[in-house]
Amino acid sequence: MKELKLLIVEDDQTAIDAYKRGIKAFNKERELVFDNDIQIIEIPINNKDEAIFKLRSSENNFDAAIVDLDLLGQGGQDSSGNEVIREIKNNLRFPVFVISGTPQHIDDALKEESSLFKIITRGEEGDYLTQIVNIYNTGITQILNKKGKIENHISDIFWKHLSNSLNLWIDDDIRSPDEKEESILRYTLLHMLEYLDEEKTHPSEFYITKPVKQQLSTGDLISYEGNRYVVLTPACDFAIRSGGTRNVKKAFLLRVKSLIEEFPNYDKTKKISELSKTFRGKLEKVISNNNKPYFHFIPKHNTIEPGLIDFQDKSSIPIEKIEESIKNEETIRIATISLPFLKDLIERYSSYYSRQGSPDFNTDEILTSLFEY
Repeated sequence: MKELKLLIVEDDQTAIDAYKRGIKAFNKERELVFDNDIQIIEIPINNKDEAIFKLRSSENNFDAAIVDLDLLGQGGQDSSGNEVIREIKNNLRFPVFVISGTPQHIDDALKEESSLFKIITRGEEGDYLTQIVNIYNTGITQILNKKGKIENHISDIFWKHLSNSLNLWIDDDIRSPDEKEESILRYTLLHMLEYLDEEKTHPSEFYITKPVKQQLSTGDLISYEGNRYVVLTPACDFAIRSGGTRNVKKAFLLRVKSLIEEFPNYDKTKKISELSKTFRGKLEKVISNNNKPYFHFIPKHNTIEPGLIDFQDKSSIPIEKIEESIKNEETIRIATISLPFLKDLIERYSSYYSRQGSPDFNTDEILTSLFEY
């Protein structure tokens, strides 16, 4: 049985007792329905200072938190819960549900909600415990919290790999300390990938949302003048040289076709059960990139619609023009294709245009040369 450690930062004992009753009932129901797979263990703390102390202690490891904003019982006048939230967001990695009678007192710098950060008015909680368990079941805290799998992998990389090769950086007189640090970061991340099983990738792994790099870069999926494009300009060509110039002046773009352009009836089909065998077969070929050699499939992800990168629909646009358009918010950098998938895309594009082909033989003539009449 897994234990989900839920930190509850709440000064009102009545509210704490209500949380405990709710968690006890929730655990009992899951025990009956899911054969005791997960139990929520609540850790209640009734003041800001103790909460921050516990969060900073290396002995404690939480999977989620519920935080009230008024931790001094001042009838909604206090908002010291913001300090607890800030501590978690700045230094830790687990979901936070702010449940408060004064949600309007959330600090402006903290109030952006997401799958991992919810602001809920007290009395309107709904099934918040199920939401917390669903997040836990993705494995995100077991991977990313301070005692998660990434920390274990980093320890392995440090002692099993870097310890045997660090002298190559120590003895390097060419690179600056900052350049060495960036190089070791790349080395660490590349080794991290080797620990992962790539057999069953999730479609969302295809994208990095939002783009990490500040400037337009290789693999960016952009919306430009009414169309979507993928940027395939080599990364080195985006680098600004000492004289303020780049190796190239134009960005190389491939247009992304919507599935409707290739399959006019695509938008008329709503359920898998409505797919004909023929149409399903065509879609499966497209998804696995076995349909046409000049198409490369990109999957759906939240607001990103699926599509086909068309190797034959190419454009070269001045980089400065696109960057100015991005600055003016006329062009949107939607996402960046993540490195393993980007490498596959570049390899397929290169293979498509480097194929040589051969002249067609006259089969009758060949057969005549092989056999007698």
